[in-house]
Amino acid sequence: MFFFFLYWVSSSFKHSSHDNILTREEYTSLKYYGVSLTSKNFISKNQFSELNPDWLSLVDGNKKIHQISLPGTHETCARHGGYYYQCQELSLMDQLMSGVRFFDIRCRHINDVFMIHHGSVYQELGFGSGVRNVCIDFLKSHPNEFIYMCIKEEYTSTGNTKTFAETMLEYINGDIGDEQKNDISEYFYLATGTPTLNEVRGKIVLLRRFKNELPIDMGNEVFFQDDVTFTSYSTITARVQDQYVVSSLFDRSKKWSHVNSLLEEAKLRTDPNELFMNFASGYSSLCFPYSTAEYVTPLVGNYLKDTEPNAFVGVILFDFINLYFDNIIQLVIQRNY
Repeated sequence: MFFFFLYWVSSSFKHSSHDNILTREEYTSLKYYGVSLTSKNFISKNQFSELNPDWLSLVDGNKKIHQISLPGTHETCARHGGYYYQCQELSLMDQLMSGVRFFDIRCRHINDVFMIHHGSVYQELGFGSGVRNVCIDFLKSHPNEFIYMCIKEEYTSTGNTKTFAETMLEYINGDIGDEQKNDISEYFYLATGTPTLNEVRGKIVLLRRFKNELPIDMGNEVFFQDDVTFTSYSTITARVQDQYVVSSLFDRSKKWSHVNSLLEEAKLRTDPNELFMNFASGYSSLCFPYSTAEYVTPLVGNYLKDTEPNAFVGVILFDFINLYFDNIIQLVIQRNY
């Protein structure tokens, strides 16, 4: 079951007359990449069988969002570029409909717009039309949900007159032409700290991997360290496992041990404000993303099946989340009930 035509036909064109940044995205895609932003970018490369569009409606709204176990995707929009770069089959909307609630969005800052990249490879999406508007359309239909969006600057910037944060603010302050709720900023939660679920229902919660020099809040920042398990201290405390280098097929067991260690640590955490992020992804020139996923995802799935069903696991970020273990999304979701 697919949801892509709704976004390109009834959403992208509807938004474009009210939001000039979308016109600039189309221009940038054609000028710099020779690619038109078309409906094919909203088509999943495979189907998923399970829908979980409203699962957060059953979760206690008084819970802090960092007390909720969330299924997530690493390199959420990386669906082009071949074995070395592709990390997902499902489109963003299909991920949302299947129950994914944490998204890893990588933006190249170019011509004062954000184009979605994985490294040097353009993913044939603009942030406004292909990410922001898709998320807002989902939230309008599912107002009890929230979306946790981690944004990172990717690849080289060029042709800009604004900082990354200034361009982000332009995306946040756009006009979608909705008579009842026409300010895009109302769909974003920008405060720092750890809100309750009720405070963020119907909103996109920003998590920054970029510098904010503006005199306004733009979500919490996590200070990432390279290829380690680490703790970041900012407006929140974040415990992160992102040991992404998997040197060969024979090193995939090491990656699983890193994932497993943070899963065990999450069970013992006592601070409801602390964010746990556990990347089940990894790669190298001798071990592509799908190779890591086909080994690690079944181990995560069996862990979720065989351990305490309500134990907290934090955010788990998968590559190819629809493959390699049936119902992996549901297994994370049910930890909250």
